[in-house]
Amino acid sequence: MGQCRGIAKEALDRSAIAAKFLCLLHVYGPSMLPTLNMNGDVVLAEHVSHRLGKVYPGDVVLVRSPLDPKKTLTKRVAVEGDRVTFFVDPMSGDRWETTMV
Repeated sequence: MGQCRGIAKEALDRSAIAAKFLCLLHVYGPSMLPTLNMNGDVVLAEHVSHRLGKVYPGDVVLVRSPLDPKKTLTKRVAVEGDRVTFFVDPMSGDRWETTMV
């Protein structure tokens, strides 16, 4: 019985740590096609990298909308000089453009 308690305590401790640093979010919409499904994907996000300054070009980040703080936006990081390719009409997905940031 003692071994079961030890395993249960360790599982709870690890779950608490995971809950502090990780979260699951349901993201949907066309802005991240084809990386994320327009109808919705579940994303595991961590809360540490941005605090350590470890966000790099190409990373996918989740940020609060400046227009509606209840909304979370999903974006890919780009810096000056990067070439970014995007769908002109994400709903049809048949035409894209590339631009320099």
